Amino acid sequence: MASNMTLISDGASHYCEKARWALERARVMCDERKHVVLLHMLFTRGLGAGTSCPKLVMGRQDERVVLQESPDILRFADKNIRNEEERLYPDDAELQKLVQSWESRFDKQLGPHVRRWAYCHLLFDKCSYALLTQGASLLERIVAWFLMPLLRRIVYSALYCNRPGAKERSLQVVEAIFREVDELLADGRPFICGHRFTAADLTFAALGGPMVSPQEYGAWLPSIDDCPTEMALTMQLFRKTVGGKHILKIYETRRHTT
Repeated sequence: MASNMTLISDGASHYCEKARWALERARVMCDERKHVVLLHMLFTRGLGAGTSCPKLVMGRQDERVVLQESPDILRFADKNIRNEEERLYPDDAELQKLVQSWESRFDKQLGPHVRRWAYCHLLFDKCSYALLTQGASLLERIVAWFLMPLLRRIVYSALYCNRPGAKERSLQVVEAIFREVDELLADGRPFICGHRFTAADLTFAALGGPMVSPQEYGAWLPSIDDCPTEMALTMQLFRKTVGGKHILKIYETRRHTT
C-alpha cells in the first residue's frame, strides 16, 4: 500500500492531524506531503469534492481513488485493524452509531470553531509563518514568505475571523462542547462512549488539541507560553477542565503507540 498512497495535508490543520493519527495508528504506510495553507489548493484541485485537506490519494493516475475527508480516511484506516477491540468503530451497531454521532458533531462544530478562535489570535502573530508553512517544501516556504501578508488576509476573511464578535462566539461554542464532554466523563468512564477508545475520542482530541496544546501533538503548535496573553490564559483554563485533561491524557497514552 505504501508505494502508491499519498496523504495531502497542510501542517496546521487539525483535521489533517486527525487523519494522520488514524493512519499511523492502523500502521497504514503512506507518503505525507504537507503544503502551505492556501497554496495546498494547487495540489488538491482536480481531486474532487473541493480543495480542502486532508485527501488520501491511492493508486496510479489511471486508476486513482481519492478519500476526500477525515471521516472517510478514518474508516479506511480502521479496516486495517484486525483486533476488534482496537477498532475505532465498534462492530456493535448501537455503539457504532453513537461513536459516529459524536465524531460528526466534533467535525461540524468543534473543529471549525477551534480553528476560527485560534486563527483570530495567531494569524497576525509572529508565529504565523511557522504555523502556516510547517512541513512544506523550500520553494513553497519561499513563495509564502513574500505572499504572507496576502495569505494572512485571505485566510482571516475565508474563516470569517473578520466578523464582529467571531472570536467570542467561537469560544462560546467550544466551551459548550467541552462542557458536554465534561458531563459525559463525570461518571468515571474512561472514554467518551464508554470503556473503549473510539473515533469519538480521537476526533475530540485531534480537533480540540489546539485548545490545550498537547506535547505529543502530531503537528507543530506554538507552546502556551509563546501564545498571545489572552489566548494563553484561555488555554490554561481549558487544560483544567475534564475534557482538556482527557485530551492531554489521550495524547500522552495513545498518540504515538500502536
